[in-house]
Amino acid sequence: MSLDAHVEAHGELPSDRGTGPDRVFAQKELSTRLQRALDALPFDQRTAIILREVDGLSYDEIAFSLGVAVGTVKSRLTRARQALRIELRELRVV
Repeated sequence: MSLDAHVEAHGELPSDRGTGPDRVFAQKELSTRLQRALDALPFDQRTAIILREVDGLSYDEIAFSLGVAVGTVKSRLTRARQALRIELRELRVV
């Protein structure tokens, strides 16, 4: 679902979240934990997740870029997402 479709279906996020010190600290903490979690991934999983989630490449584009089958890309992404989910599960953003 695109962000536009999500906003259309559910409305805008509340703007009262602000940029107070707690919020800024939580964002920095999230950034640090995410970077550590990404660094802990095996190279092939980290590469696949960055190409997909940061660069926005399709499965086919990632497969072509890495010289692997689309199924391999999907399995690497699944493993990477599972590892990131476990690592970041306890984090709560204020």
